[in-house]
Amino acid sequence: MKYIFISWILLHSMFVQAGNKDTLRFQLHGLIDGYSTLGKSNSIGKVPYLVSSSNLNSFQINLNLMEFTWENTKWKYALSPAMGTYMQQNYANERWFKRWIYEAYVQRKFNKSSIAAGVFSSPYTQETPKSIDQISYSRSLAPEYVPYYISGLKYNRTLNVNWSLSLFAMNGWQKMDYSNFTPSFGSLLEFKRDRWKFNWSTYIGREKPTLAKEFQTRIFSEWNVQYARQKWLFQSCFFIGTQGINFSRNWGQINTQVAYSLSDKIRLYGRMEYFKDPSKIQISEAQLASESLGLIYAVNDVFNIGTEFRSFHSEKKAFEPYQFLFFQLKF
Repeated sequence: MKYIFISWILLHSMFVQAGNKDTLRFQLHGLIDGYSTLGKSNSIGKVPYLVSSSNLNSFQINLNLMEFTWENTKWKYALSPAMGTYMQQNYANERWFKRWIYEAYVQRKFNKSSIAAGVFSSPYTQETPKSIDQISYSRSLAPEYVPYYISGLKYNRTLNVNWSLSLFAMNGWQKMDYSNFTPSFGSLLEFKRDRWKFNWSTYIGREKPTLAKEFQTRIFSEWNVQYARQKWLFQSCFFIGTQGINFSRNWGQINTQVAYSLSDKIRLYGRMEYFKDPSKIQISEAQLASESLGLIYAVNDVFNIGTEFRSFHSEKKAFEPYQFLFFQLKF
């Protein structure tokens, strides 16, 4: 797959250059996210509710990402290899030669729309694995319990200056292996205007929980909103999912985050969240709550350092605290 992808880019580049028009433009961006999560040791050596930045009491690279793109007015080719504990834990179910693929897709662009095929970063919730682009360093529970990536087809259309719509035909909840293809479908409606951003995403497909004997229809819907004003930034996310016989097994969560810039270099942030899953479809607890407070210091335009204090509360443990020490480098 990798060699076909690169060969197609080279052939296309040679063709358009021969015609001396609309040549492909190459860009490279990247991120290195390093962390040390401090907390009471346990049998798994990780924060039990997280995949991102979850290894305990050691220094680790959460995500080392390289984003290669070749693009002109009609085509875009993207290849984003990555490594780190995020990739190791999240891609463990994929075959070994696919565990480095953060994104890899080919996109054909039209006037107000585009269609793409490949592997894409998740369209669900406002957070991505790139911690440097988020309010909080550690990931909220919301993006930890939706697909981290999707594989299949993506259609996007700009409806007007404020609204855009994306439709997805995917291979299951989160899967690159097509030997056991499970068709599923999703959507993302986006609104952007001045200080406001609003997203509504959906998913419908057939999933087989670990303890279930057969596949069950899963329906999922998620909403998130962002508002920025002067030194303040607010975000909130809510989702609900259901599956099982007569859709009797339900789960959902809500969170709110806020950030305040003390200066051009220092930002404070906080978060509160609540997750309810009585049937334990997504998490091992029927109810889970979390709060966090953090500080980020921008050493320069591309390098940040910071710390975050986060606690979890469940029926089994009333108070479970952790501290994250981290750095973020982008280029």
